Amino acid sequence: MVSRRNYFTIVIMMLVVFFLCMFINNLKEVWNDYTVNSYAEDASGYPSQINIYLPGGSGEDEQAQRTEGGEGEGETVVSRRKVICIGDTDGALSNMVREWVTYTKRDIAQYTSLASFADGEREMDIPEMLVIDPDCIHWEQEEEISLLTECVAQGIHLIFSRLPDVSVIENSEQVRELLGIRNIAEREVQVEGLHLYGGFLLGGEKVYHAVEESEKKYQDLEPAFPWYRLEAGVQVYMKGIPVDESVKPESYPAVIWRKSFGTAYVFAVNGGYMEGMTGIGFLSAMSADMYTYELYPAVNAQSMVFAGYPSLADENREVMDTYYSRSVKQLFQEILWPGITTTLQDREFGLTCMLAPQYDYQDGSLPDSRQLKYYLKIFNEQSVETGLHGFDRSRTLPAGKLAEDQAFLTEALDSYHFSSFYAGNLKEEEIKEALQEEVLSSVKTVVTKPEEEHQETVGFLSEQVTRQRVTGDGLNYSYRGDLLVRSMETALGYLNISFDLTRVAYPEGEEDLWENLAVEFARTAGAYGKDFQGFDRTTASECDAHIRCFLGLDYEDSRTGDTIRLQTSDTGGTVWFILRTHNEKVKDMEGGSWRKLEEDAFLIEVEDEEVVITLEPSEKRYYY
Repeated sequence: MVSRRNYFTIVIMMLVVFFLCMFINNLKEVWNDYTVNSYAEDASGYPSQINIYLPGGSGEDEQAQRTEGGEGEGETVVSRRKVICIGDTDGALSNMVREWVTYTKRDIAQYTSLASFADGEREMDIPEMLVIDPDCIHWEQEEEISLLTECVAQGIHLIFSRLPDVSVIENSEQVRELLGIRNIAEREVQVEGLHLYGGFLLGGEKVYHAVEESEKKYQDLEPAFPWYRLEAGVQVYMKGIPVDESVKPESYPAVIWRKSFGTAYVFAVNGGYMEGMTGIGFLSAMSADMYTYELYPAVNAQSMVFAGYPSLADENREVMDTYYSRSVKQLFQEILWPGITTTLQDREFGLTCMLAPQYDYQDGSLPDSRQLKYYLKIFNEQSVETGLHGFDRSRTLPAGKLAEDQAFLTEALDSYHFSSFYAGNLKEEEIKEALQEEVLSSVKTVVTKPEEEHQETVGFLSEQVTRQRVTGDGLNYSYRGDLLVRSMETALGYLNISFDLTRVAYPEGEEDLWENLAVEFARTAGAYGKDFQGFDRTTASECDAHIRCFLGLDYEDSRTGDTIRLQTSDTGGTVWFILRTHNEKVKDMEGGSWRKLEEDAFLIEVEDEEVVITLEPSEKRYYY
């Protein structure tokens, strides 16, 4: 027989289990206010476009003003480190350098030729560095090469974004001496990969070499370039891996290197690796190598964006039945979401799902309000931000698409305020027009794809709305894409990986099936989640807050002995810096906190307007 005490114990336990089973979901339902977007906060307290730091400086236009106005008129007082860009003022290199000096709070002057630079800067302070497009140098004129040599003698660093034609290097001993080239091994060598040494870009050492046949699809780096033998003592950061397997690693052709001239360095890039957004990280890495320490602002935001996920309409049913034997709604809910959460559970990425009420606005398939509520609930439970997607297969004008989205959302939820919008490849004027629609009235940040022409990585679209560009396609991993991610992490501590899941709903071939895309998704999440763990994981709206403070920041830093003093402007929010040293580590810090990213690299979080960082020697190491 069961004793009375045991009987009551069993009854109590059964009541507890009954309560947990029957009421826990009801409690979650009560506490889960999924109709309110917790990320749709008022951004009025954060810096807006009028607060953004803009670099000063001079250039050919400023020089012309001084000449026309008379001696002494219109002169610029240079109060911070100054970068000179020699190149087409509207070209890709100049755009990239302007972006970099804006982010690092430097000044800039731009000239289309070396001669105009010599005239314009004759009475100015000595600049920090020259970033040079070799096509703007008259290499046949000895006085121009002598001017470059004179700059180095004055302590000005030179960065050649590309090398001049191999014939120039072959025919000029002065050019070879300037670039640290001993002789030419081959005018062109075929390579099948690159070896990036640790300590240059953040993320550590990386070998881009497709050993397995299945990895060859990732190889999209430059397959050929000149092979130069370098002088002794030249510092090499990246080498090519020749197709010829008999070549020993120590003899691999150099891609990026540095020659020392006392207090000045000459950096050379053998190929087009500084083109586009990648160049920003290269400039940050080179600048960090010029000094005993480098302290520069960072966005500090790692985001993943699922574009077009979830879809709420039963579309493309015939194709879905053929490939998956289920509808788009079932596929996204039963297969994709469990797979996504399993992959990301150890990575802790900030996730934003840009939902698509429907993909095709002319096929008669309407979105399901029950699906909307289902996803809003689970996203809210797991701190996933819900944004709105701007994609439309039927090419409906953005205004028409967004009006239909507004009507659906009003009927389903009465109201929902989106804070982020995925614009994809929409043109800037189309985005600004879309932002006037009611459904996007609360949007404060827009995520866009990168364009062929170099555009700013983060910035303002309007007075109150920021732009954050995607830095990588998570479903199309490639070696060049990986190099770009490392560059963005080095320059800004910024990662924005997008996963376009509309491909799953409208597959054009076997490569678009989820069973194949899931492999690429896992590879991307694993690679970037592992290499850059020190930065914050953010949603699109959280990243927006970081961007506003980053762009509005101004600062000054100095070093005395082992102590670095940092003074920052008040941005109304937290700001971060990346500190890079040479065989030193942070011993103590006042006015903020710090965390180690990797050897000789630290993330500094500023809490007060004045910060004091104390360094101490670390274990002696050699990277290259």
